[in-house]
Amino acid sequence: MNPWLSLLPPLITIAVAIWSKKILPSLLIGLLTGSYLLHPTVTGGFEGAVDQIVKTLTDKDSLQVLLFLYLFSGLIGIMKRSGGIKAFSDRAAKYIKSEKGVFFTLWALIPVTFIDCGFRIVGAGSITRSLAEKHKIAPERMAFMLNNTASPVVELIPIATTYVGFNVAIITQGLKIAGVTEGDSAYTIWLKAIPFEFFSIVVILITFLSLFVQFKKAGHKLGAAHGGKPETGMNMEDPKPLIKPRVINLIVPMFSVILFSFFFFWLFGREKSDGASFISALTNTEPNRAMLVALFISIVVTAIFYVLQKYNLKQLTADVISGGNEIMTTLAILAIAWPLAAVSQELGLNALIQQQVGSSLPAWSVPVSVFLLSAAVTYFIGSGWGAASLIMPFAIPLAVSVDAGIPLCVAAVITGGTFGDVTSPVAGMTNMSSNIAHADHSKYMNYAAPYNFTAAGIAAILFVIAGVLR
Repeated sequence: MNPWLSLLPPLITIAVAIWSKKILPSLLIGLLTGSYLLHPTVTGGFEGAVDQIVKTLTDKDSLQVLLFLYLFSGLIGIMKRSGGIKAFSDRAAKYIKSEKGVFFTLWALIPVTFIDCGFRIVGAGSITRSLAEKHKIAPERMAFMLNNTASPVVELIPIATTYVGFNVAIITQGLKIAGVTEGDSAYTIWLKAIPFEFFSIVVILITFLSLFVQFKKAGHKLGAAHGGKPETGMNMEDPKPLIKPRVINLIVPMFSVILFSFFFFWLFGREKSDGASFISALTNTEPNRAMLVALFISIVVTAIFYVLQKYNLKQLTADVISGGNEIMTTLAILAIAWPLAAVSQELGLNALIQQQVGSSLPAWSVPVSVFLLSAAVTYFIGSGWGAASLIMPFAIPLAVSVDAGIPLCVAAVITGGTFGDVTSPVAGMTNMSSNIAHADHSKYMNYAAPYNFTAAGIAAILFVIAGVLR
């Protein structure tokens, strides 16, 4: 079979996603296209697609990632219902007396809201929104500050976040497609990639500096939210607390997840590295298993703590399920994106990249090219995770074929997706931010553009330099 046909499924997926702004149906069309190329009979495409999805859902590592993301979203759901966010907001209001105080508070909340970018926006936004209105902060500036301290920050934290399982999963997929069976684990590669996630690092610095010097002045008239409900992400509504709001209701689950994650990362890593140092144990661990076990125990601890405060167990169970259901679209995206990558591989994608594309590109140009591709695709389809699921299977084999450095190219894919998450008008995170800040979505997009595109330009230059110096 002609290996050039392997480009059809991902290219059709990207084209349909850009046209429709819907990633899930686009992935299905791409998967069916690839399956029919492999099984050209009346029902062969459907049978092949179903077989690939079932294979993904029965794979241990894939199932661990999906279950972790579902339970994590469920934990966040009961955290919101516990009133911990409301209690923190009420207490913070007593001490914040200025506009800069509101923004410094938003930044200071990172240690207790970093576990998920959606939770970061909802949690920090719920705490600071009333304070921002009190001090007459422009809602578009508030939305910008919320969003640019969510995905870019969470992406750089290698433990106790939803990004850990996802990134390890797509990197593992890329390594399989590239035929890399020896060397660093997927988690270790991601750790090495973090210093190269240039857009995230630069945009965080620019966002912080905007507290003191603004590229563009924001108005002070409070606007109405115009963003719709995002295709992926979490509910933006502030749920009514079911128990007495207390700050401890936020602290207990947060610290449980963090502490148990560190413990099981160390424990499982120590078993694989023969009792080596703490850092060595972390880099040699089984991240998906460690995060899932830590999360499961954290949910049990949190449930007991809430039930003792009269949080009805039946309602708590329903809220965990309801919270998990909020991320079902993301789980469906992954459950189809992974089979799509596998189908493309069966069609000869790896051979095509190594024999044709890789031989025509200079090594230094690959990281910046992958970054710009990831940024563009995410900008148009509005899903950083969806874009990364599509592009990582290309990026790692391409990096291997031209010796461009796997961590550098992995970083380019991930941080390019972050650009889209904080810049695209159709991204779930931008819509969530404008809604929680009560901002006019178009005004927020116009306000954020100079900052984000400047950061992207600097990041592109840094990827060129890193590619040349490698």
